[in-house]
Amino acid sequence: MESWNTINNVSLNYFGAYSGGLSGFEASGFFNVLKSNMSGVQMAGFFNADMGKTVGAQFAGFVNYNHRYLNGAQFAGFVNVVNSQAESFQGAGFVNVTLGDMKGAQFAGFVNTVHGDMNGFQGAGFTNYSQGNHMGQISGFVNTNIGDLKGVQISGFANLNTGAVDGAQIAGFVNITKRLKGVQLGVFNYVDSLEDGLPIGVLSIVRNGYRVFELGTTESLYGMVSFKIGTKKFYNILSAGMAVRNDKLLWSYGYGIGTQVAIGAKADLNFEGLVYHVNEDEWQDNKLNLLNKIQVLASWNFSNGMSLFGGPSFNGVVSDLKQGDTQTDNSSIPPYSVWKKTYSNGTQVVLYPGFSMGVRF
Repeated sequence: MESWNTINNVSLNYFGAYSGGLSGFEASGFFNVLKSNMSGVQMAGFFNADMGKTVGAQFAGFVNYNHRYLNGAQFAGFVNVVNSQAESFQGAGFVNVTLGDMKGAQFAGFVNTVHGDMNGFQGAGFTNYSQGNHMGQISGFVNTNIGDLKGVQISGFANLNTGAVDGAQIAGFVNITKRLKGVQLGVFNYVDSLEDGLPIGVLSIVRNGYRVFELGTTESLYGMVSFKIGTKKFYNILSAGMAVRNDKLLWSYGYGIGTQVAIGAKADLNFEGLVYHVNEDEWQDNKLNLLNKIQVLASWNFSNGMSLFGGPSFNGVVSDLKQGDTQTDNSSIPPYSVWKKTYSNGTQVVLYPGFSMGVRF
């Protein structure tokens, strides 16, 4: 076992090698194992294992392992593991693992994980995990950071952060963070505490954000109820309404987005766009019958938490409904029109101005 205490400058081996350390170059067909420190380059067909500190690079067909500290790079066909801290680049076909703090970058076909603070970038085909991140994570499915993140999280499905995000979260489905100082972009967003940020999505829930109910009326739907949630800069609208016209019961459900601008101590302006599906004398009609609405609402806070609002709107109805004996009349939604056109496929478009008014609380 003399080789177990030998520090090599150059080591070339047909199958494998055990040695005390390396200061230079080592290559083996199957494995390399070092008892102590390495400074240089290791190459193996299957695995490299360094039980001391590593300054340099490891190349392996399957596994690279460093026990104490890595300053350099690891490239493996399957997995790279650093049992302690690393200032390095890790590139693996499947998994990169660093069990301490890391400064550098990780790229893996499946998973990157740092069980400490990550001062660098992680890119993975499936998921990234870190405990504090100072640059960013990009993955095909999920990014998870336990602690604060300064940078970006981009994923195909979800981004999860337990601390503050100072940067951006962009996901194909959901973003979650405790505190936000930046931007969220996803289908669903959740923020426990908004510091200075903007969640943008189909539904954004901000615990200390903007939430109001409205009861109102419009020219098309006489009874309206709406719930607005998000932030004043960008909020989502869930709405429903009813009316009776032409001896028919109309009921609708809709979705919209809006923004609120303060124009005084007790006065605001809301700019909103909404789309409603309207059912006529049926519980659910899947035929095209849409009410599209753009509106500007002025509001005045007359009591703590309660406001009166009202303002003009512009409406566009797009419908495939056929009614009447001639089957040429379309939707019952428009009470009047300033422009109407029926296309060759039977779809009718009707434009008309209107209003919205009510109480907000």
